[in-house]
Amino acid sequence: MNKILLGIIFILFGVLSQETFAQSAKKVEKTVQRREDLLKKQEESKKAQQLKEYEEKKQRHIDMQSKEVQKRMKKSRKKANKNNNNKKGFFLKRWFGRR
Repeated sequence: MNKILLGIIFILFGVLSQETFAQSAKKVEKTVQRREDLLKKQEESKKAQQLKEYEEKKQRHIDMQSKEVQKRMKKSRKKANKNNNNKKGFFLKRWFGRR
């Protein structure tokens, strides 16, 4: 009787211990996933902050220029963006413009 009872207890411990490991593995997975999500959010916020600082510095540089230079920079920037995007000009301008 004692041997049968002892055998059942060992089997139960074996089964219960396996379930416990599975649950703790899920907990570890969740904590790892939470940590990865947190790191991803921190990285995104850091990139957003860097972009904001870059734009502020860029605007400060533009504001330091005189009005004539600002207009020339704006015109050049528009022309560069148009060329970079491979956009053609207005069709009448292309047809009748200087060649």
